[in-house]
Amino acid sequence: MQKKFSVLGMSCANCALGIEKGISKLNGVTEVTVSLMGKSMTVTFDETILTCEDIIRTVNGLGYRAEDYKDSVVNKDDTTKLKKRFILSLVILIPLLYFSMGKMFNFPLPTNTVNFSIQALLSGVIIAINFAFYNNGVKAIKNHAPNMDTLVFLSSASAYLFSIVVFFLQIFGVISNVQVFFEASAMVLTLVTLGKWLEEKSKKKTGDEIEKLSRILPEYATIIVDGVQKSVKITDLKVGDVLIFKAGDHLSVDGEVLEGVASIDKSVVTGESLPVEIKTGDRIISGCTVVSGYLTVKATEVGKETLFQKIIATVRRAGESKAPVQKLVDKVSGIFVPIVSAISIISLIVWLVVSGDVYSSFNFCISVLVVSCPCALGLATPVAIMVVSGKGASQGVLYKDATAVQNVYDIDLVLLDKTATLTEGKPNVIKFVNYSKISDSEVKQICSALEQNSSHPLGQCIINYCGESTKKVTDYNYTVGAGITGIIDGKTYYLGNKNGLLDGLKQQSKQTKENGYTLLVLSDGKDIICTFHIADKLKKDAKKIIDYLKSQKIKVAMITGDNYHVAKRISSELGGIEFVSDVLPQDKYDIVLKYKEKGYKVAFVGDGVNDSPALKGADVGIAVGSGSEIAIDSAGVVLLGSKISLLADALGLGKHAYRVIKGNLFWAFFYNVLAIPLASGVFSFLGVILTPAISSICMSLSSLFVVTNALRINNYKSKIKGESDMKVYIDGMMCKHCEKKVMETLTAIENVESVKINLKKKLAEIVGTPDIEVIKEEITKAGYEIIKIKE
Repeated sequence: MQKKFSVLGMSCANCALGIEKGISKLNGVTEVTVSLMGKSMTVTFDETILTCEDIIRTVNGLGYRAEDYKDSVVNKDDTTKLKKRFILSLVILIPLLYFSMGKMFNFPLPTNTVNFSIQALLSGVIIAINFAFYNNGVKAIKNHAPNMDTLVFLSSASAYLFSIVVFFLQIFGVISNVQVFFEASAMVLTLVTLGKWLEEKSKKKTGDEIEKLSRILPEYATIIVDGVQKSVKITDLKVGDVLIFKAGDHLSVDGEVLEGVASIDKSVVTGESLPVEIKTGDRIISGCTVVSGYLTVKATEVGKETLFQKIIATVRRAGESKAPVQKLVDKVSGIFVPIVSAISIISLIVWLVVSGDVYSSFNFCISVLVVSCPCALGLATPVAIMVVSGKGASQGVLYKDATAVQNVYDIDLVLLDKTATLTEGKPNVIKFVNYSKISDSEVKQICSALEQNSSHPLGQCIINYCGESTKKVTDYNYTVGAGITGIIDGKTYYLGNKNGLLDGLKQQSKQTKENGYTLLVLSDGKDIICTFHIADKLKKDAKKIIDYLKSQKIKVAMITGDNYHVAKRISSELGGIEFVSDVLPQDKYDIVLKYKEKGYKVAFVGDGVNDSPALKGADVGIAVGSGSEIAIDSAGVVLLGSKISLLADALGLGKHAYRVIKGNLFWAFFYNVLAIPLASGVFSFLGVILTPAISSICMSLSSLFVVTNALRINNYKSKIKGESDMKVYIDGMMCKHCEKKVMETLTAIENVESVKINLKKKLAEIVGTPDIEVIKEEITKAGYEIIKIKE
């Protein structure tokens, strides 16, 4: 059984490691992973031996608080409590500083006995306010898992107890010229609390993209029950419910459109910048926004089964996963606190021997404990992983785990499947030639009529190109491998790849095949009437992604099961990239391994079931989200939607994130390598000394630096921006009603794939290949005026 829990009270990587060690010792536990950033723990255990209550009890006994998992990246109560603790501590610290430092400024002060008594009382109150450090620090020592709280406890408690001892020694006349560290004990707690509060606020921002995603869906949806519209909570929706969505609504289910036409903004889910048109019979996915129009939808997936909720769950898992580099960090963190404690004691002894000054020796001892908090080291990787997971999802890139993010950094070879990855995955008429004296429209009507009853994949391709036909066909006959014969208006026609081929066309047929096209011919048994050159077209952004990869010095190759001539044509259209054709699924896997043996770090990009072995075998498997579920399950990275240009962001964002991780780790190690010697007094001969107060500031700033540095990932910009094919500037658009009317007018025009309206700029951006004259005519009919059209 696998169970996930929320864990509160963790402050550093050592906390997570301590919990992992404690739970892994329980009888029946086979695996345990604790996420510091996700404040969660996932345990795989034998439920016949162990119960969830046993696990929760054990975590609580370690000094933390475990409960059933809640979908929250950062517990808001933690931030509020830390803020209150800091403000209260600061209010009391100010008068404490007056009594402890007033002598330096010649402030009026009471006698030493009264002064020290007040300091002991005020610092004691601050200790009480922040006693959680003491409580957790002691529990961590008892459980042999010392953490940041342990260092804070040891430094504060040591300073306070030392001060109490010398204070009483002064009262009994044993010593004079007493120096106490009451303010240091209190200041350490106050400043560390400030640092933890700011850190929690910053960590909350690392999960902002995920939280934005989870807040997109509305609380209620409108369903139709017995012809009556009814508002219900989306948590109460069931498969089979019929819902209504209007302009401005967020789709809350996955389903099939029963009625209506609408323009849908899919940018949140797939990263597509321009809206797309949805009509009856189409599938919709939750999380998208209705820009204009209306839809009646039958729910096929609801709740956690919808694609959108699965995306959120995957992003959360990725943010909570550990990158391979984190294993090294965990090992270092595991021995960090004991080493620091030893250095602190050694510093105390060495300075006592060298200088004989008890106060300065104790100052160095406390400073070492304070300055060397392992927080920055523990946060270096997880905060970046959390940010990149959320940012990736907002860009249309889904990283399944932290390993994928790290592996992306070293990729120097990208192998791409052809069909439905680089190409659209369906046949298209590339060229139409009419050899007869019959009009083009008449010829297309004949071809469309002949294909009406065909189940061949090329049949729908011809119909899409020629349009629907009103002509009737008699004596219809389909011959496998040859084509169709039928009588239209008393005349027999042949449509296929062999029937009616004349000698003059045989050479063209051969050349067409060699050029990677399929040739379909319409004849009347004597003469060729027309020909269709058919092929699978490149996606619009395919050439852009190839150019981008080349610009990044990444080697590119295409692997396809298609024949040599088709592969050669596609390769040529992409700028002459390397390719391997006529391969089987096992061949793709073997090719991946061959490149890896040559020393390449390989990313394989594919979409089909036949790509899954290669996706698994590559260093990074990248699946196109519109592909098969098996391919998506086999990959470490998923491109949401069908845009291959998202590959640029999958690689670019991953590389950017790992550079941030390496920068964080460098800083964390460099900070401790520099700070510990400084705090221990190694450079005191140069006049460089860190007091406990300054040390606590440095420690807090180091953690804050790591978190804020990770937030730079959110500044990442898409490498290949979505572009429109046509920009239409329209005069007369004044309001949202105008925007809706223009949107509906343009989306109804043939060959318009998507439209985006900018009311302020009076601009309509169109993706597609519509006729410009038709656009002018329809916009004029709608009551508006075209200012200009830019292609």
